Amino acid sequence: MHELSVCQALLKQVTDIAMDRGGGVVEHITIEAGPLSGVEPGLIARAFEMLRASNCATAQALLSIESPEVIIRCSTCNTESLTTPNRLVCPLCGEFRTRVVAGDELRLRRVELRIPESPANPTN
Repeated sequence: MHELSVCQALLKQVTDIAMDRGGGVVEHITIEAGPLSGVEPGLIARAFEMLRASNCATAQALLSIESPEVIIRCSTCNTESLTTPNRLVCPLCGEFRTRVVAGDELRLRRVELRIPESPANPTN
């Protein structure tokens, strides 16, 4: 289950972002995991539930997983088309030489933090 190591790397990245922004508490994490990304969203979600508690910054965080559509571009007719993960053939001309434009990404999209308030500066 490589989703566990993927999730560990994700939580490290999120924790680094939180520390860079002043040590806030992570409230919500949004990732994008395309159908061709090589990870299973359900397994990522389970790994996240197991691992988030081991870190104070992410212990209460929620995870949202967006799954973009698969889009291909035909190398013959240059048409971009929506398709299914197991049908990477151009629907217009039938060409099998296509390039995946979207649907293979695995990326961190958004991190929502609650930053601790700074103590008010006393005035004399």
